[in-house]
Amino acid sequence: MKVKLSRHAKNRNRKIQATVFEIIECIENPDSHYIQDNGREVTIKAAGNKLLKIVYRRSIERYEIVTIINRNQ
Repeated sequence: MKVKLSRHAKNRNRKIQATVFEIIECIENPDSHYIQDNGREVTIKAAGNKLLKIVYRRSIERYEIVTIINRNQ
């Protein structure tokens, strides 16, 4: 499935430097997953030396990443 990063997610990812593979792995095989009241999905996954928290919306053909957070910092 395709991944589209919002401008905010791209700016956050400059510092975090998560690869597309790490983002997809976090979404498809999370350690923790929940849905917010506004319908956005949140996944948390330990990936290497990062603890990624990804907020996204799922559409038919892609994941729309709203933000990426490194919870280790």
